[in-house]
Amino acid sequence: MLVPSFAAAALTALASFASASPVNSAGNGAPAQTTANLTSQFQPIIAPVTPPEFKWLYTAIVKCPADLLRGDVGPYGQRKAIPIVGGYLEGPGINGTFRNLGADWGVVDPRSGIFTADTRYNAVLSDGSDLYFNTFGPKTQDGSLHLHIKIETGSAAYYHLNHVVAVGVLHNLGHDDLNVSTLRIDAFDFKTDYTNLTLLH
Repeated sequence: MLVPSFAAAALTALASFASASPVNSAGNGAPAQTTANLTSQFQPIIAPVTPPEFKWLYTAIVKCPADLLRGDVGPYGQRKAIPIVGGYLEGPGINGTFRNLGADWGVVDPRSGIFTADTRYNAVLSDGSDLYFNTFGPKTQDGSLHLHIKIETGSAAYYHLNHVVAVGVLHNLGHDDLNVSTLRIDAFDFKTDYTNLTLLH
C-alpha cells in the first residue's frame, strides 16, 4: 500500500520541519530571532515616558448666539453655523477683545452624535495687533471640548504665536435670555515653545 506509506512519510517530514530551529533570512544557518526575542530588545524603548509640560497661554471668554442653520444633515454630518460676536482674552503678556467677526462651522457626526468644533475668528489686542484664530476639536464625555488651536499674526510683538503648538479646553458657562452662550476657553502650549522671537527682517 503505497498511499499510506507516502502519507506517513509526509507527516514525519512535517513534524521534523516544525521542530527545527528557524533559519534567518540571510541563509547562513544561524537560528532566526523569534518575536519574543525581538520584543524583549525593544522593551527599554517603550517603557513609560514623562508627558510633556504645558504652560498657560491665555483664557478666553467668547460670546456665541444660537446656531443659524435649521439642522439639515449633509454629506459630512449636521453642519452648524454658530456666530462669534465678541468676548475677550487674557494671558501672560497678552490681552484683547474679539471682533464681531467669525463663527463655528462645526459638524455633528451622524454615527456617534459627537459635535466637533471648527472655528475661525479674530481678536484685536491692547496694542492694536490683530490675531486670527482657527480651532478644531471634539466634544468630550464630560461635556467640554478639547481644541487644537492655531494662531496667526503679522505683529512682530506676537510673531512667536505663529509657531506654538496650542491646545484648549472649552466649557459652556450657560446662556442668557437672548440665548447667547458664554464660552470659556483655557489655552495652553508646550513649555518649550517660543515666548518671543527675533525676526530676520
